[in-house]
Amino acid sequence: MQIREASVTDIPALDIIRQKPSDNPLPLNKPISEICYHNYLTLYGKGWVSYDTDGVNGYVICSKKESSIWALFVDPSYQRQGIGQLLLSTASNWLYQSGICKIYLSTGVNSRAEHFYQKQGWTRGAVLSTGQVTYYKEKHFLKNTG
Repeated sequence: MQIREASVTDIPALDIIRQKPSDNPLPLNKPISEICYHNYLTLYGKGWVSYDTDGVNGYVICSKKESSIWALFVDPSYQRQGIGQLLLSTASNWLYQSGICKIYLSTGVNSRAEHFYQKQGWTRGAVLSTGQVTYYKEKHFLKNTG
């Protein structure tokens, strides 16, 4: 498994992964447009993909504009291999290095993703009327004791 920065040429592969069966599905009437992916990758933030010889198998996109993880998805056949954890830490570290001190995301209530974020140390926030739940993680600063 390797990761690299995502580019707009990855958008078709990202959309394929996002459309795969998941316990956090997109509403059928609200597909993500190519321009939306494009804006998050080029204007609002940055993304990374995980890949192997078969191609892209996971991705994360984060937004400095919203201080958030906008999307994190791993192909179901590649889950439970540490890909999501690596992508999430890469995006979180980039946001922290960019001056963001508190990162937000939302996911489906009681989904595998929700349990994943809890295991990664994210703090549960409000449950939204959409059936999503918010999470946040704050940058921890080392105290100067000297």
